[in-house]
Amino acid sequence: MIESPDPDSREAAGAFRRLPYFAQVTALAVIYFAAAKFALVFAISPGYATAVWPPSGIALAALLLLGSRIWPGVWLGATLVNFTVSFSPVVPLLIATGNTLEALAGAFLVRCCIVGLSCRFEHAADVFKFVAVAALSCVIAATVGVVSLTVQGSVAWPDFFPNWVTWWQGDTAGIIIMTPLLLNWSIRHPMVWSQERLAELAVFVLLCAGVSYLVFGQGAQASSASWMFLILPLIIWAAYRFTQREVTTIIAAISAVAIWYTLDGHGPFGSVSLNISLLKLLAFISTLVVTGLLLNAVEGERKRAIGDLQQELRGVKDEAISDPLTGLSNRRYLWHFLPYELLRVARRESSLAVIMIDLDHFKRVNDTYGHEAGDLVLTKVAALLRSHIRDSDIASRYGGEEFVLVLPDATLEGTKRRADAIRHAIREMKLEHLGKPIAGVTASIGIAMFPDHAEDSESLMRIVDDLLYEAKRSGRDRIVVSLGPQNPLGLPGGAGPG
Repeated sequence: MIESPDPDSREAAGAFRRLPYFAQVTALAVIYFAAAKFALVFAISPGYATAVWPPSGIALAALLLLGSRIWPGVWLGATLVNFTVSFSPVVPLLIATGNTLEALAGAFLVRCCIVGLSCRFEHAADVFKFVAVAALSCVIAATVGVVSLTVQGSVAWPDFFPNWVTWWQGDTAGIIIMTPLLLNWSIRHPMVWSQERLAELAVFVLLCAGVSYLVFGQGAQASSASWMFLILPLIIWAAYRFTQREVTTIIAAISAVAIWYTLDGHGPFGSVSLNISLLKLLAFISTLVVTGLLLNAVEGERKRAIGDLQQELRGVKDEAISDPLTGLSNRRYLWHFLPYELLRVARRESSLAVIMIDLDHFKRVNDTYGHEAGDLVLTKVAALLRSHIRDSDIASRYGGEEFVLVLPDATLEGTKRRADAIRHAIREMKLEHLGKPIAGVTASIGIAMFPDHAEDSESLMRIVDDLLYEAKRSGRDRIVVSLGPQNPLGLPGGAGPG
């Protein structure tokens, strides 16, 4: 069964996937052929094994983005390029088959081992798995290729191991360097950079250029090897400050500069044979890639963990201060908020009103219609209260069927009108549960003012609670307002002075 790319990979492939299948295969074959032809310039005798082999990374990226069905493009490109080295009718086909199996095995192992890979490495463990997949899958092409050449007689048996190591390491380095680069650049997302980030990127690029020249542009001196450590802080900088796209791109640029100078005999890798120089250089570059990807993935995990923790803390905070049924603030929040609000009102020499509301005979609603109907009444009343308060006011579920409104900068007359409107709206609510109307929902209300009736939050809440129960004792469905510490005024039916 040929596996298809995951949805994220299909999105990343973008316009390329909209091409006809034949065009996709042909394009991949041409790209593979061109990259392979360039890489074979650095091949050791008899001209097949090379330390520089980007086609392995190109092939794996293509199969991950476009699906394993694109494998004929790899096989065709590899076959054609190997025919340019030898006109043997069998060996180029065998080598191309090994290269294709390498890409197919790599894509299969990536999908199996790195679940949810979406063109970037989200977890540090995924980077380790990717490196292991690259090392294992490249055994296929190296073994098939060198065995074929040895059996044919193009490679002597004493040269088997040097050719195999060169082939395997070249393919592995190609995957480690090229595949993450291509996967990250396949992601379509807007690049929005602030001026500060652009300035930082410009400084970073200039430093990378300077350090690359300092490390690789000097003559082949032993002292130049000590400068190699200057690259590591730049990789750390990129990993923690930029995305994986920038990390892989800058390392690819450094790799190109390093190969250029190494071919010219410069830098810490320019003092030995070309093949050994390139093998050492590509091993060093691969280490930089793995280091950058690891640090970037770890930083991403850290940011996501902090984000998840902050979200959890917000959820815990919301649960601690809000009522889960109605969404109003709860009793704990009210007692925390009220003293501070009284201080602010006192500094402004203003007033504050507290309205306590209790639904009449609520137990009867639960007993008659069920607790789900009771919850429906509570949520509808909560929504009604929100519609009758200002943004600066606070609505809380005080407990059970009791609600409290805190109205800063409110007058007594305005509060009485507000409370009467709420009492009337509750009485006029039209509610149904399971097709049955819920009738007879009314509310008793008490009103107390700061600083007229109390000077602290505890006294204020005690007075308004007493007034509420006075309203219930007086017949319910009414408002009782305090005219002083010992002088409540009942407003039956919501009517009253003012």
